[in-house]
Amino acid sequence: MAKAMFADLWAARLFEAQSAKQTVAKQIKDVEKQIEALLDRIVDAGSTSVIAAYESRIEKLEREKLVLQDEAENGMQPRGHQIEFIEPALEFLSSPWNIYKKRSFALRQTVLRLAFAEPLRYNRENGYRTAKITFPFKVLADFSTQKCEMVGDPGIEPGVRLREGVTVPCHTLRPVAH
Repeated sequence: MAKAMFADLWAARLFEAQSAKQTVAKQIKDVEKQIEALLDRIVDAGSTSVIAAYESRIEKLEREKLVLQDEAENGMQPRGHQIEFIEPALEFLSSPWNIYKKRSFALRQTVLRLAFAEPLRYNRENGYRTAKITFPFKVLADFSTQKCEMVGDPGIEPGVRLREGVTVPCHTLRPVAH
């Protein structure tokens, strides 16, 4: 289930990146149209001060266009493949203790930060206090502690009402007091 959640998040991130790239492409086209309009005005203008103002505006728009092009090329797509990001996360969720026990000190600190919402509290008389865990572990704890039981007798299907006020459950056909 966690793998499916990560896959959904990855797909959402790809969709956001694609829509952001489309937005930037639209902004680049708008800037190009503004530049073309200013160039047309320069041709029609007769005053050198007006031409200089148009040229300075064109320079600003060209810089803006370069920034947008750089953003479109470098900043949109998630780097790497989905499996490179999901597998370490799933390994962590499946066995944080093994990572904590077998890895370096820096990774141990990372595991603690990812597992606990705040630093562990210690009381001299009672020892460590109950830790606040992060959201993924809360969700996993809910799955492991749910009460799951069989439906008891007489079941959940509606009974059949017979004459004289007797209700009979569908699956047993024995009288039940009403």
